[in-house]
Amino acid sequence: VSQDELFKITKDDIRDRNEIAESGHERENGTAMKELNSMIGLTSVKKVIRKAVANFKMNKKLMDMGMTGNKASLHMVFTGNPGTAKTTVARLFAEILKDEKVLSTGKFVEVGRADLVGQYVGHTAPKVKKRFKEAKGGVLFIDEAYTLTAGKDGKDFGQEAVDTLLKMMEDNRDNLIVIVAGYTELMKEFVDSNPGLRSRFNKYINFEDYSGDELYEIFLSMCKKQEYEPNAQGKAYVKELLGIWAKSHDENFANAREVRNYLERSIARQASRIVELDSVSDKQLKTLTKGDLTEG
Repeated sequence: VSQDELFKITKDDIRDRNEIAESGHERENGTAMKELNSMIGLTSVKKVIRKAVANFKMNKKLMDMGMTGNKASLHMVFTGNPGTAKTTVARLFAEILKDEKVLSTGKFVEVGRADLVGQYVGHTAPKVKKRFKEAKGGVLFIDEAYTLTAGKDGKDFGQEAVDTLLKMMEDNRDNLIVIVAGYTELMKEFVDSNPGLRSRFNKYINFEDYSGDELYEIFLSMCKKQEYEPNAQGKAYVKELLGIWAKSHDENFANAREVRNYLERSIARQASRIVELDSVSDKQLKTLTKGDLTEG
């Protein structure tokens, strides 16, 4: 491998491969539940999702038979810290419900405050309605939903977004599910801030932080997807490091996202090391040493 070829392995390449692996674009139709079950950790989350799918299927069958069915809201709240797979699970959930013919399209539309809240009078409601139209037949996923009610100075249109959101949820309740997500305490405050939100969001799924062993499994999985292999000393170092991270971290710790960023830094260190060599074998190109994996 020449130096020119080696320099082609850039940080953007790494991100592109991560995004492809996580986006689900390569997943065959009908395999969303299998992928969910294969995800590392998330034991309690998987259990709740399976139960929710079963309830939704039964409700849909009753309605198709002309019976009333269970009119309980299908909308959900995902709580937990960053990097705990909330977005990934929500995307898979949409596909699972499409596979089970609960939702017609299984489309997944992810939005944040900027996608819903306008800058001037009359701008907000059309933005919210546009996103509902895009997500019809699938899932509308609102990340950090508590930011909608963050403006308290009377000049913010977040409350208008919430009011429109509530009306659209009611109007589209039979073929669209809204999932709001974010930090546990802030999401509780958000839902409790409005009786309408409290009545529509009565299903909660909490995504716990990953354990050290789970973070290590995630690290190895990311390495495999990108065709890297840590050597024995490197694996031992990473396992110990991630165990420390899991037990002792600040409130901004981003779980799997931290692991991905760590892997990117390690790959960059490896590239800086081997670029100095006269020639590089395929094995050297794919191997991460303890030195490559050591921070600081």
